[in-house]
Amino acid sequence: MNEIAGLIGENIRQLRKKKGLSQEQLALRAEINASYMGQVERGEKNPTIDVLSKIAHALQIPIEQLVNVASAKDAPPDGDGEDYADKIAHQLNGLSLKEKEAVYKFVKQLVQFKEIQ
Repeated sequence: MNEIAGLIGENIRQLRKKKGLSQEQLALRAEINASYMGQVERGEKNPTIDVLSKIAHALQIPIEQLVNVASAKDAPPDGDGEDYADKIAHQLNGLSLKEKEAVYKFVKQLVQFKEIQ
């Protein structure tokens, strides 16, 4: 298995589980073979863009979310804190400006509360 296929497969698995779907259910919704779905999740097969599009549609998410993975060697070391900033920034993608402002105000309040303690 190559690294990117494994990372995308793991990403698909996590997104599928988050939606409460079995591999078979996702495969049925995506109109692909259930055995092939398992191979994709295990990183044994490299799905085409068309297959990734079908999976994304079945999960009701943008295709970018399926392939948005960082390789382990590119990830910051544990305890660095930068990985959390990246995760937060990723979560903000797609939010409106008003929603981003609300999140910012909430985080600011949390930090101020911590300083008081």
